[in-house]
Amino acid sequence: MEQKELGKSGVMVPAMGVGTMLWTPGSSITEETIMETYAACLDNGLNFFDTAEIYGNGSSELVLGKCMKKDRRPALITTKFAPPSSMNPLTQKRKTVSKDSPEALLEALDGSLARLQVEHIDLYQMHMPPKSGNISAYMDVMAKAVKSGKVRAVGVCNFNEAQIREAHAALAKHGIPLATVMVGYNLLRRWPETNGTFEACKELGVSTIPYAPLAEGVLTGKYRAKGKHVPLGYKVALYFGHLNITKDCQDSKSLLQRIFSKPLELDDKRLEPLFQAMDEVAVAHGKTLAQVAINWLLTNEDICVIPIPGMKSIKQVGDNVGALDWCITSEERALINKAERESH
Repeated sequence: MEQKELGKSGVMVPAMGVGTMLWTPGSSITEETIMETYAACLDNGLNFFDTAEIYGNGSSELVLGKCMKKDRRPALITTKFAPPSSMNPLTQKRKTVSKDSPEALLEALDGSLARLQVEHIDLYQMHMPPKSGNISAYMDVMAKAVKSGKVRAVGVCNFNEAQIREAHAALAKHGIPLATVMVGYNLLRRWPETNGTFEACKELGVSTIPYAPLAEGVLTGKYRAKGKHVPLGYKVALYFGHLNITKDCQDSKSLLQRIFSKPLELDDKRLEPLFQAMDEVAVAHGKTLAQVAINWLLTNEDICVIPIPGMKSIKQVGDNVGALDWCITSEERALINKAERESH
């Protein structure tokens, strides 16, 4: 398995991670299935797991901790702290300090360590920008966590270019690199390429961790068939992103234009030429559409990209592993990019 460094942190992880947001026993998956999926990931060299304190209100961390304790093979963990944020109105309660205090990060970290049953977190990330806007103060506390030995590398999620640069500068004062930026990025959501996010990552030597690499399943092609519909929860999330409330997308469309138009992910007619281009690449390599979509991310030559597709079964583990150890050609990438541009 190819290994990649998280920024300039010295922490090495597999080229692809494992998303565990839906590893919440009792919902759509059993603890037994999670254990089987976890073991299959390790069998295939995928030992970098992404979770967060807000996933299932801590239950994702809890079950991941059980998996590690039962299996005993080495695993690398990234989890996240959720500050009060306009992006997350359901802020976690804190016991020892005000939830508005940057010091709440240390309490959250201890909670994650206890649920995961580990002594340190390989990559600890701030899940979203703080409502207070005081990013530097939070990074000062992150530095304390690193110097205590509880955290090996630091990352941020859903930060814009200015916020990334502020976090990087604040950590640099402590001699600590900003290792990663986690951001929504896939073939249909390419805003980080043009809104300054990737420019900052490349300049500062920061790795990118794309979440939703398959656009909530749209890029697998499973909703392409007649009668197949994207679940309501996904639709709501896609429409919210389409409205561009957070100004991630740098284009001239007004809010009114966005309200009365469909997100690209839900427009079958506009998507079909892209799927046809992906079909051509998939057939040439004996791969699936999903494997093509993830490989398109993995083979980005401009910046270090480490996607984290969600995996809820042994089958999904096998499907995602099929995206590794091959490369789309430059001509195939150009074909896909052209079809994506024309879909707009």
